Amino acid sequence: AREFKVLFFPWLAHGHVSPFFELAKRLSKKNFKTYICSTRVNMESIQATPDSAVDFVELHMPPSPEFPPELQTTRNANGYLVQALMKKLHLCKSIFFEILTSIKPDLLIYDFLQLWSAKQALSMDIPSVYFAPSSTAYHSYYHHLYTNGSTEKYPLEAIYLHDHERFDLKHFKNLIEDIGDGFTFDDFNLSTKIMLVKSYGQVEAKYVSHLSNLSKTKIVLTGPLIAESANLNGAEKSNEIMNWLNDQQKLSIVYISFGSEHVLSKEQIYEISKGLELSRVRFLWVIRFAVGKKETFLEEILPEGFLDRTKDDGIIVTEWAPQKKILAHPSIRAFISHCGWSSVTEGLYFGVPIIAMPIHVDQPINARLLVDVGAGIEVDRKPNEIFMGIAIAKTITKVICNEFVYQKMKKRTVHWSNEIRENEEEELNGVAEELRKIC
Repeated sequence: AREFKVLFFPWLAHGHVSPFFELAKRLSKKNFKTYICSTRVNMESIQATPDSAVDFVELHMPPSPEFPPELQTTRNANGYLVQALMKKLHLCKSIFFEILTSIKPDLLIYDFLQLWSAKQALSMDIPSVYFAPSSTAYHSYYHHLYTNGSTEKYPLEAIYLHDHERFDLKHFKNLIEDIGDGFTFDDFNLSTKIMLVKSYGQVEAKYVSHLSNLSKTKIVLTGPLIAESANLNGAEKSNEIMNWLNDQQKLSIVYISFGSEHVLSKEQIYEISKGLELSRVRFLWVIRFAVGKKETFLEEILPEGFLDRTKDDGIIVTEWAPQKKILAHPSIRAFISHCGWSSVTEGLYFGVPIIAMPIHVDQPINARLLVDVGAGIEVDRKPNEIFMGIAIAKTITKVICNEFVYQKMKKRTVHWSNEIRENEEEELNGVAEELRKIC
């Protein structure tokens, strides 16, 4: 059979580049020649395995004072900078056109902020397929909201947004529309025959069905696309963390992480530490600081004496941590997460119940999906406020100390974990088959 050339073009965020790269890597083993196009800094964040069969195509984004090459990524970028980066990427049309002309792919797989790339490909008679590395529940809810103007008749009651969360989503939509490229639901119209979603098994079955009916598009699941842990730079710290976990009892540790890109406010860090002290749990906490601010800062933002009082109960990590290895470790009892889709996927894949503290955009929907499938519990908070220590402690205690509640959640997460793993290869074969038809 002929080897088809497929070019992947993700948005400039690690949570997008990584699943695009994982899919490209897997398809390269199924008789596709795969390429991924991104900025150098994003490539470096995933290029831990030099033997990769995926060809990297560097997007030479013209540098500017705001965006020197090392900042051409959403990592450490605030809302204003993310929008500026969207605009900057938008100005790369001629650069990307040259890439399409030189590679001449049989297919383009594009992300939601790069509609223009799909239009370019189609103008050259290259079919293009939209790949969403976010949950189907999010797409289904979001599509319903903007197709019908409200979510009043949204049929799947487990998913809802509070007013402040809906406002946040609207703000995000406006950010995108300001760039003037149509809105994300053009993704469905431009996508040839199918749409790919990073989803798996029966976890989101009813949302897949709803989205397919709404968008009149065949939804094809890619499976979980869990990346192999291979950050060689962090090997020493990684060993230190794993050695500490090896000394802990089975199912005794709460792991806390808010993803590779989100920087928590001082106030939120303070409240989480209060929640940990009140609930008296053993913990492994990964705290990310903005570039240039490191752990000297820790003492200033944690409650006075916190590090001393908890030195026998847990550890705080301020560098890269091997999340997949941590979640797979037998000492991990629960995972406190912001519910970015990659973190949710990893939690489910390794069968770890999730305590949800969603921050914005798709995260509240992902949190409610977890509750719906019995794999998570959400911490309460008041509109427009941060999560308070007392509410955090109350939820942790419910999961950690109430054996009945915990075992019920654990049983569901293990069920999903088994199902996701069983379907993984079949889903990938399904993707390969659909893409061959389009090529």
